[in-house]
Amino acid sequence: MAAPATTTTDPLTLIDFSSAAIQEARIQNDVVMGGRSNSAFRIDDAGHGVFSGHVSLENNGGFASVILPLAEPVDLTPYSSFQVRVKGDGKDYTLRVKDDENNRYWFQATFPTKVIETWETVAIPFASMHARFHGEPVDVPNFKGDRAVRFQLLIGNKVEQDFEIAVDEIFAL
Repeated sequence: MAAPATTTTDPLTLIDFSSAAIQEARIQNDVVMGGRSNSAFRIDDAGHGVFSGHVSLENNGGFASVILPLAEPVDLTPYSSFQVRVKGDGKDYTLRVKDDENNRYWFQATFPTKVIETWETVAIPFASMHARFHGEPVDVPNFKGDRAVRFQLLIGNKVEQDFEIAVDEIFAL
């Protein structure tokens, strides 16, 4: 008797740091609320995104982020997780996604990084991503993974610290 057929979905690249859309990336730090954190985002010579800076707790601050737009909305229905390929610094980061530009909230999940010189891939199941608005929970179901319109990479661990994370790619699996 033959084994049942299985379907495999190829990974879908969502953030490609060579794309024109990624050139529209923009920093959003706690200064929007009076904080003093600072950060920068650049594409390095190898074509990776590098997000770095300093999180300050001064003046009720505490976060730094970069918004990573998509050229157009992406259908995620065949997938169940985001995969983020990074070289970290041992700190925790938060991946955020919007499924609709009209929503004021983001779906988010925090992931740890290791201090290593090689790339690691961090899996973030869609079902683990909770809705938040200004850091507060929102009473909506977790991310169902139907579509994505925009991403944000954020650090906000209530710790004053320097940080740097390199991102090779973000894809759905």
